[in-house]
Amino acid sequence: MARIHYWQYIVDEEGRPLENVNIRFYLSDNPTQQADIFTHPELGTSTFTNVANIQTNGNGFFEFWIGDEFETLAGYSSTQKFRLTWERAGILLGSINNIDVFPPLFQVDETDSTSSTTLEKNKTVSNYLANIWSTHADSTYADADPPHNVVPVDITSQNSTVNKLVSNNLMNYILSAVASAGTLSIESTAAIERNFTIESWSPTGSDFYANVNHFIGREYPIVQMRFSNTKNTYNPKKVVSLTENSLRIHVTENAATELTIVG
Repeated sequence: MARIHYWQYIVDEEGRPLENVNIRFYLSDNPTQQADIFTHPELGTSTFTNVANIQTNGNGFFEFWIGDEFETLAGYSSTQKFRLTWERAGILLGSINNIDVFPPLFQVDETDSTSSTTLEKNKTVSNYLANIWSTHADSTYADADPPHNVVPVDITSQNSTVNKLVSNNLMNYILSAVASAGTLSIESTAAIERNFTIESWSPTGSDFYANVNHFIGREYPIVQMRFSNTKNTYNPKKVVSLTENSLRIHVTENAATELTIVG
């Protein structure tokens, strides 16, 4: 859609058509500015009603076309309103303001990603197009031709192309592990192992504690602790499962510690 057909009949009070009435078309929000019109639905450049000498015929009929926002020569947004005036010697000047030329609903344009109405929810689609969307969503695909170039994560690849789908849970685990100097692990068996290093513990009363996000999805996994400097193992004073993905570990001294959590 690029040009909208606009037409009217001008008649007198008794319904008789008025011939040779001069038609003028303006912007509603600028009463002195004539609107760009076209005298053909597809061909020709824009003009004004006075230049094109738009008049009613013997049936009181006139017509012209208005370009919408997809008209490359002279078009208007769907919210633009217009004012129509008419006059002829021997009759009173008449006018209509705030005319909506454009329809409230538009056919969807699949190629449009930049216009001012891309986000407006006023588009209609055909059954055929909607059926294609549904079929596409349920279709299978070959690895060599993934839909929209979105491919599964390959943990053996260092490809930096941003086209992989991951879960929020996985990214949360990765960022938490990096922030706490942890070692990432990829599960290949039923047991899940996470490794972390705690350089400093937070004081609480006479003890110290640290919250560890392990993202194993299991409450009270096995916790193994080693002093970072001697590698000697030691036991925590207390372990509290905050959620199935996080622990609070209490210790008696503030010492750098290596953690292994298995669940």
